Amino acid sequence: MNERAPVAGNIAATVFQDLRRAILAGEFPPGDRLPGERELAQKYQTNRNTLREAVRRLEHARLVTVRHGQGVTVADFRRTGTMELLPPFLETSKDISEIAHLLEDILPARLLVLEFATKLAAHRAAPQDVTRIRDITDLLIAAFDRGDPVVIAHGFQRWLDAIIEAGHSVAVRWIANPFLDAYRELLDRFPALWVLEPSFPQHLRDVASSIERGEEEAAVAALRTYYQRVDRALMQTLSGVMKSKPPI
Repeated sequence: MNERAPVAGNIAATVFQDLRRAILAGEFPPGDRLPGERELAQKYQTNRNTLREAVRRLEHARLVTVRHGQGVTVADFRRTGTMELLPPFLETSKDISEIAHLLEDILPARLLVLEFATKLAAHRAAPQDVTRIRDITDLLIAAFDRGDPVVIAHGFQRWLDAIIEAGHSVAVRWIANPFLDAYRELLDRFPALWVLEPSFPQHLRDVASSIERGEEEAAVAALRTYYQRVDRALMQTLSGVMKSKPPI
């Protein structure tokens, strides 16, 4: 039985992800009831216990409400959801304009989180943290010099992760993770949004050097200046994507 448990768990995860996608895509509007267990069991070729696990995950994600005798009702995730829904929503949504408006509000919030994480890093970074940030900085600059956007995109995620890790704050890590996940999902879906500026290498050097010297305000200022400029460019690029995309 222990050998079969992971299989059932995988099926529950697959059902959960498929139903989550359908809800986020609007196939099940708020207030609708999900199909009954018998219908879902037939569709996914699985048993009721596995389905109940998938529904439990949907309930935990605040995508549905479960009431005894009333079935499973789809919630209004735009009101009940949390940041955990951001990556799958960006991956699922077909409404580019809604994605643009969402990012317009999220990018400044993301910047505030990163600013605080950078300030903590400058205050708390241990020698090994500084070494890691320096090593990734050097790799990113080398990739930038040879024009390798794939390495830069993935390496930059590691660089941001190293900054957050250097702050040694579980709370900031929990807050920052959804933003990093969302940014990764966004770049995977819209590679054209990856904005590379000539100032990118100097930005990396300035932030890394300020953290190494323990200069909190200088580190935050370097981060803010770069991101405000890049975020404006990103929103302009996304606006162009919206204009070129045919109506659904």
